[in-house]
Amino acid sequence: MLNEKLLEILACPKCKGDLEYDKDNNVLLCHTCRLKYRIEDGDIPVMLIDEAEEF
Repeated sequence: MLNEKLLEILACPKCKGDLEYDKDNNVLLCHTCRLKYRIEDGDIPVMLIDEAEEF
């Protein structure tokens, strides 16, 4: 589970838009770019565009 304060300040590195936290899959979603960013070790988001997956 990601920290609520961290979720408030994180933005998509590609478009700088808002991210949605998908608790069930433990990923961050950018609906504008249609990218999902994985979260490692339970609370470390991998915010690299090259590492993101399309959905």
